[in-house]
Amino acid sequence: MAKGWVKRWTSSGKDHRRNDLRILRITPRSSRGPIPWHLPPSKSHLIRALALFSQTQQRVTLENVSSAGDDVRAMRRSLAQLGVQFDDYDDEGKILHQTNPMDLGPHPDSVKWVLTGVGPHGFKRPVSVLNAANSGTALRFLAGIVARMEGPIMLDGDNTLRQRDSDALWDSLRQAGVEVSIGQGKERLPVILSGPWKKEQLQQGIELDIGVSSQPLSSWMLASAGLPVDLQLNLQGKGVSNRHSKLTAEMIQLTGGTVELKEGKCNLSPWVPAFSESYFVPCDASMASFALLATHVLESEVHLDGWPESEQAIGHEILQKSAIECGIKWDGAILNIHEQKSPVTLDVTDSNDILPPMAALLSLGPGGRIIGAAHAAHKESNRLARTVELLGFFGIKATLLSDGVEVEGRQEPKKPDQPVPTFGDHRLFMTAVILAARTGGEVIGQTLHQVADEGFLQRLIDAGIGIEVATTPSLID
Repeated sequence: MAKGWVKRWTSSGKDHRRNDLRILRITPRSSRGPIPWHLPPSKSHLIRALALFSQTQQRVTLENVSSAGDDVRAMRRSLAQLGVQFDDYDDEGKILHQTNPMDLGPHPDSVKWVLTGVGPHGFKRPVSVLNAANSGTALRFLAGIVARMEGPIMLDGDNTLRQRDSDALWDSLRQAGVEVSIGQGKERLPVILSGPWKKEQLQQGIELDIGVSSQPLSSWMLASAGLPVDLQLNLQGKGVSNRHSKLTAEMIQLTGGTVELKEGKCNLSPWVPAFSESYFVPCDASMASFALLATHVLESEVHLDGWPESEQAIGHEILQKSAIECGIKWDGAILNIHEQKSPVTLDVTDSNDILPPMAALLSLGPGGRIIGAAHAAHKESNRLARTVELLGFFGIKATLLSDGVEVEGRQEPKKPDQPVPTFGDHRLFMTAVILAARTGGEVIGQTLHQVADEGFLQRLIDAGIGIEVATTPSLID
């Protein structure tokens, strides 16, 4: 490449260029009245279901997939590249066809998907890169599947995913005889995997660090249908997001597999996945944290729709159990502000995704500490430090802890005097938008919510909040 291309060209001749940022310009709510709040489908359940049911040799129907979000779409597109067939249906049961036959994503009007599995050994090598976009879950689950195949196969993601650490998974795959190739530098992607697993190395067992994320463990579980031998994973570190790995094990049992988890070990055996029923995807309980925040910020009654059964909430049932302590009365499906004076301590070891909105909620209400979230530093952003930084833009004082955040109570957010960055993190973005719905202001980003909740902005617009897309000049050095 010619040296002239190394520097960016600019009309000013300087070493920076102008870049117009997309922002949302938000004005406070202009109306009152109850706010309907429908929870989107759980991407944790749905991504696991896609990985698992793709390994059956059956047609499996997935229901409640409308507005599934970008993470799920990335997983589905990648599985389609691996040979899995998907058919989309509308709410009248009619099959839908993409206008562009090259589009491997779901039809925007689909409410039901039917996938045709290829069996544990029926995936085909993709002709192009598998792009997990913003989804660490999709990336790691896909890696477990393609590590069984003849490589090389490349996986990639967006800029935020390229910064995230998957070293524990890559190390475990190397132990299994898979060649893992990653470029030098800060970016952790793209990665090239050249499998398959080696039987003799699997027989020796695999050391797996679960101290940063439970996803490498779930990846091995979901891929275990293709094992040539029984495998023992020796688990290192204190497990985090344990309910998610438990969910994976429970879903594997649905298809006839078994997972034995005990005393720092996970024993896996090959099996032939089978599932002949429809699978209804529960709604995402973690997204209720934004409904709680909106209740207090907008001083409005919120009607919550889609709250799942406790066993399907994957640790996020803490929201319902702790709502009254956090200043929200949760009565059936109705949320209202409840005066609460005593500071609260929330342990989110198994539910760290709720950290940003709950920290904001506590700052408006009784104050307190959120602990057990050290592993949130490995999300799309360093979610611990970035939560404190984000709240600061609204004049909210927060203190960074080694494993969480502490906030004073009864603070009043102020209108930010500059566009609020959200660091490529959809949960920070959604928190900022709700706070700005009270104060007014500008939030950097436009579509980050689509990672998990496509209807988020429209829901707020329908509630009377002014939201318009604009641009603001920025300089990139």
